[in-house]
Amino acid sequence: MNDVRHAAEQRAAQPKGSPVGASFESERQREKNAFIKQLDALDGRNVRKIAAAAETPEEDRVLRVAAYCRVSTDDIDQKLSIHLQIQQYMKKIKENPNWKYAGCYVDDGFSGTNTDHRQGFQQLMKDAMDGKIDMIITKAVSRFARNLMDCIGWVEALQNHDPPVRVFFEQENLDTTSQTSGIILFVLAMVAQEESHMKSEAILLSLEWRFSRGRFLTPRLFGYDKIEVPDGFGGRKKILSVNESEARVVRWMYSTLLNGGTPEEIASVLTEMAIPTGGRRRDGTLNTHWKAHGVVATMRNEKHCGDVLARNTYTPNYKDHKSRKNNGKKNKYFQPDHHEAIVPRSMWNAAQRILNSRRFGHEGTYLPMRIIDRGTLAGYISMNRTWAGFDYEDYYCASQIAMGLLDEELTHDLGSEYLPEGGHRIGGLVDDHGIAQIARDLTAAEQEIKDELEGRTSEASESVSREEAARSFQVVSGDMFSRVHDPVIRITPNSISFNKSCVSKLLGTEYAEILFNPVERMLVVRPCAVSNPNFILWKEGYRGASPLSKVLYDSMGWETDYSFRVPCQAVKGSGPAERNTVLVFDLDNYIGRASDKTDEVIIAKKTAETVPEEREDAKSFYYPPDEDEPKEIRDVEDKFERAVEANRRYFGTPVFMHESGVRGVSGECTDGEWDMMIEAKPLDITHTVDESTVDDLLSGIMDDPPQMPAPKRGIPRRADNRRRRGGIAYADIKRPGKEPSAFR
Repeated sequence: MNDVRHAAEQRAAQPKGSPVGASFESERQREKNAFIKQLDALDGRNVRKIAAAAETPEEDRVLRVAAYCRVSTDDIDQKLSIHLQIQQYMKKIKENPNWKYAGCYVDDGFSGTNTDHRQGFQQLMKDAMDGKIDMIITKAVSRFARNLMDCIGWVEALQNHDPPVRVFFEQENLDTTSQTSGIILFVLAMVAQEESHMKSEAILLSLEWRFSRGRFLTPRLFGYDKIEVPDGFGGRKKILSVNESEARVVRWMYSTLLNGGTPEEIASVLTEMAIPTGGRRRDGTLNTHWKAHGVVATMRNEKHCGDVLARNTYTPNYKDHKSRKNNGKKNKYFQPDHHEAIVPRSMWNAAQRILNSRRFGHEGTYLPMRIIDRGTLAGYISMNRTWAGFDYEDYYCASQIAMGLLDEELTHDLGSEYLPEGGHRIGGLVDDHGIAQIARDLTAAEQEIKDELEGRTSEASESVSREEAARSFQVVSGDMFSRVHDPVIRITPNSISFNKSCVSKLLGTEYAEILFNPVERMLVVRPCAVSNPNFILWKEGYRGASPLSKVLYDSMGWETDYSFRVPCQAVKGSGPAERNTVLVFDLDNYIGRASDKTDEVIIAKKTAETVPEEREDAKSFYYPPDEDEPKEIRDVEDKFERAVEANRRYFGTPVFMHESGVRGVSGECTDGEWDMMIEAKPLDITHTVDESTVDDLLSGIMDDPPQMPAPKRGIPRRADNRRRRGGIAYADIKRPGKEPSAFR
């Protein structure tokens, strides 16, 4: 109350004409007025100034100046250009009395879009940050860096250094100490980066045009020389010509592998014989030390059988120039019989299949495909536990022929196929005989044809199906019962295994054989002798067969995020007690489990894809989702649909739609042999090479060892080798009284 009275008294004491509310001055305003009065009262009479140290004027200071040079290629013209740049910078810096030469940093044959791999540039930045350099001279912004972020980032780092390091770009006449240099440098760096991008796109288009017309990039490789021949149009072209002394080594490598040798053994022999690898050491001498991966890389090259596959790798980002394996991201171009072959294609294909199988533990020679061509198991293929030489398409085609689904002879020539990608086909290049998966369930089009042949209308067929379904039981999922003691096979992306109950079904069997029919999607296990090349140890249970797992997943279209269990059906016949039982696994009767979950997830059987027929009275429409519908409602609808689908999967499929077991199983003997025990026949040859031929090749290598070609003219081999590893440092020419360069 006293405060209100005091404020009223102050207001009454104000002279007439004062603004209304002036007496009610805010606290913030009073603080501001007091601060202004405080500033007015300051006179600085007691303040003593301590002067800063006088800086040396720029014109009186001796700067340590370094030059930076870079060229993108190692052409002879580029060599001359960079040599002239070095001489010019040395002369220019040494003629300036205010400059002291601090070295010339060079990157020879490196792109400017990435500074990480340029050793000369990295050393320049390190010396600048260590205080050894005061100023950098370079020809242009594009020579310094073609990457916008690299260019701006390094310039800012140099400017923020204590003391700052200047960068002068001659072509643009730009000094980074200028106040307007920032925005100008940003624009110029962006232009340089875009120019590099446009050049990259132009090169890619040029390569696309060349490859599509059969003009491939074929550098010299071990076994071949690059020579010039007339092109038939008045000019000359370079082709691959067989170097006989090196080709003899290549033939010996393939022959040794096909006869059971390993890449490690081949590398050891070549090293002992001091055979040049095709490269040189850092000191310029020939490299004669072979390694296993080098042997494998040599035998993986498709050019040795006369073929060329272009664009195995590609560069997705022009800035970092990191190559990636081309898994369909870019077009590939393949031309068979492009040049003279060193080894026949059958030998090359066999070697690729052996190399593909070695990663799964295969040791030894080539294993031909073995298939049953008659009887109940016609079309079943004997599978080897470690052999990964054939793909699913190989097995499928052979099985179709054996079953009579393809009108061809069962003499499938696996040696003449084109397998340019390390023993694998490229889609669209090879005629696969129209291979298409045969499904158990008829598609809509097939059902219509069947009804027409049987004289039934679609309405009558649908009525019969409903009646049959009503009289049929439902196949209940195995998850509703305990399967601990049931005989099953477990299939994962990396292995297959049989449980003990499954093993006990073949009591007394020590060795067994796995048969697979990719057309009928069936697996059979039967007893066999130890002489069978595809036997597995059955007595203690079996676990392994990664190659077979991959074939099964490809055949069934299974996702690799799941593992699968398939129940067993034992089939008995006449004959010896230890050989009268086989195990049959219907791969369509499976239970799936998510690999990263503890709860089992039932995977519905995949149905065949149908191609809708175009009819005039039928049209397709697209209804966009209702954006006004709340997200909560959409989530509930999705959850409900997933629950319905899970419930449908959980209770299985109608029994009349699924037939399990081997077709026409017979318990009778045929010519004293049970029909289910007919031996599989080899479909191919072993591709082994005569020992005398291998010895002759080795003797020829010893009598006439291969010689490396002379280094490129005008490029010292040692300097060229250093260039490949990183930037070259050009030091001062040693003269009396001269100090060496700061960078060697």
